[in-house]
Amino acid sequence: MVRLWLTRRWLLGTLVAVLFGVACFYLGLWQWHRHVEQRTKVDAIATNYGAAPVPFEASMVQSSLSEERQWTRVTLTGTYAVGTDLLVRNRTIDSTVGFEVLTPMQTGGLTLLVDRGWVPNGSDAETSPPVDPAPTGPVHVTGWLRTGEVSLGRDLPPPQLASISLTDARARVPSLSAVDTYVVLGAQQPAAVAGDHPLRLLPKPEEDLGPHQAYAYQWWLFMPGGLAFIFFALRREAAAARAAGPDAPPARVRKVRIWDEEDA
Repeated sequence: MVRLWLTRRWLLGTLVAVLFGVACFYLGLWQWHRHVEQRTKVDAIATNYGAAPVPFEASMVQSSLSEERQWTRVTLTGTYAVGTDLLVRNRTIDSTVGFEVLTPMQTGGLTLLVDRGWVPNGSDAETSPPVDPAPTGPVHVTGWLRTGEVSLGRDLPPPQLASISLTDARARVPSLSAVDTYVVLGAQQPAAVAGDHPLRLLPKPEEDLGPHQAYAYQWWLFMPGGLAFIFFALRREAAAARAAGPDAPPARVRKVRIWDEEDA
């Protein structure tokens, strides 16, 4: 059996099986890293979202928020820049597509974006829906700190954005401070005056770990599959050669399929 394995054909098959196992290992590792990232996000939500709010300080946003500090609950007092709303498209709540509404707020020497909530789409995706304005004068806000999103590089009609990219937002509103953090509104006093186009506050984020851990285990279970296939196929061919005897002409090599092994 060893002599048969040392032939070119079987060595090549073994090499392919080893490469398959290596690929499975790294695919499983990639899925595991995604699981760890998701676990960190879920832990941050569980720890921070319902915690007692802390007073906002400018030092909190001078550097990017770590994953553990996402959804830090804060209180701050500032003044909205009324009339400068930005609308982030393709945001879904309860299977309905709409926009998240971002409004600049001046607070503590900074100008931050506050995500005031969600409104449904207008007549079409290119039309920005009307939105009730933010309160005027000093406003006391309770909300959560979030890191800005990656720019999608899309050219949309003002005041629309494709994502909550603070770089894209500063291109529309130059007065925004050069920080990569915005605030998700939870409550504000005074509340916005009820109008014909009220905003819906964003719901609590989902705490779902997703399937990444299971996928990682599946890929790692597949790792020895190629070598196991080579072993059983090689053993079957060696057994057939012994049964034929030393004087038998070389048998025509038949391609071994995995279902043949299962039916054997």
